[in-house]
Amino acid sequence: MSEATGWDGLTRFQQRALIKLFGGGSLRHDGPAIANELRSRGFVDENDALTMSGLFVLTPAIRRPQTEAQLHNAS
Repeated sequence: MSEATGWDGLTRFQQRALIKLFGGGSLRHDGPAIANELRSRGFVDENDALTMSGLFVLTPAIRRPQTEAQLHNAS
């Protein structure tokens, strides 16, 4: 699965949950359906911690706007 496809295939709530985990947060106050879906995709483990797959989906999504901004500023 392409990283962009993985990220774009997530709902805003799921994307927000991955960002929270990346920042050291937890899924404690998120609905169980969100954690279950992320777990079924392999983005979080059984302890609701971010997995390498989740990191590989999240990192390009974070860098995409940064790259676009750099290209915009260069022109």
